[in-house]
Amino acid sequence: MRAGTRFRLSTSTLTVGSTPRGRVAVTIPAGEIVKVAAEPHAEDCMVNVLYNGRLLSMFVVDLESRGEELPEASGAHS
Repeated sequence: MRAGTRFRLSTSTLTVGSTPRGRVAVTIPAGEIVKVAAEPHAEDCMVNVLYNGRLLSMFVVDLESRGEELPEASGAHS
């Protein structure tokens, strides 16, 4: 899974975000699009994604099983 790859979620999915007070659970609704922020290492079970301008962490297995990889946008900024 490459950085910059976009996925549309088929199911609402729980992620983890950071706030000044600590970590918080964030649910991304079904149908929303996330973008892989950094390629996970082979041994990592979590991946960083961008959603609505926010950096969140989610399980790789959730992204792979609940997300549909979208084709790269040609000529458009993402």
